[in-house]
Amino acid sequence: MSCYVECECCCAPSNGDFDRIVAHELAIKISLYDICHSEIRWYMDKSFASEAIDLSEVDHRTGIYILWHKDDYCPSHEKFHMRSLYAGKGLRSVRIKDHWKRKDTSTEMLIYYSFYACENRIAKYLEQLLLDTYDFPLNKSENRGNKKLCAYYSQSQVD
Repeated sequence: MSCYVECECCCAPSNGDFDRIVAHELAIKISLYDICHSEIRWYMDKSFASEAIDLSEVDHRTGIYILWHKDDYCPSHEKFHMRSLYAGKGLRSVRIKDHWKRKDTSTEMLIYYSFYACENRIAKYLEQLLLDTYDFPLNKSENRGNKKLCAYYSQSQVD
C-alpha cells in the first residue's frame, strides 16, 4: 500500500533491479541505498536565494549525485518521501553550483542532493545505469529509464 499522496511509493525497501545489475556487472559493492543516502545536503533555488550557494565546506571530490525534492511525509514510518529530479556525475563543488545556476527548480524551492564519492569511471557507469533505469525529469539526454526513483529520509537526514 502506498504511503504517499504524490505517487504509489511506499516506505518499504525499493525493488532490487538496480542492485542486481550492479552486483552482476561490477566487482565493487555498492547499492542504490548507498548512493541515495550518502552525504545528504540541500540548497535553495536561485529565485529564493540572493547569492550563489556556498560550497566552501564541500571538498572537491568526484562522484555520483542525485537531486531530490521532498514531496510528502509518512507519519506511520516517520520518513520523508524524496522524489528524484536529476542524476549526474562529476566534481561535486562544480556540478552542484552549476545546477543551482542553470536548473529551474523554483517550483520545488528546496533541493536536496545525495553525493556518493567514487572514481570518475565508476561514476560514469552508475550515472548511465541510473539513466537507463529511472526517469529523471531534469535530465535532458540519455534518460531512457521509465521507473520512478524515490528515497525515504528521516528527519535527521533532511535537517
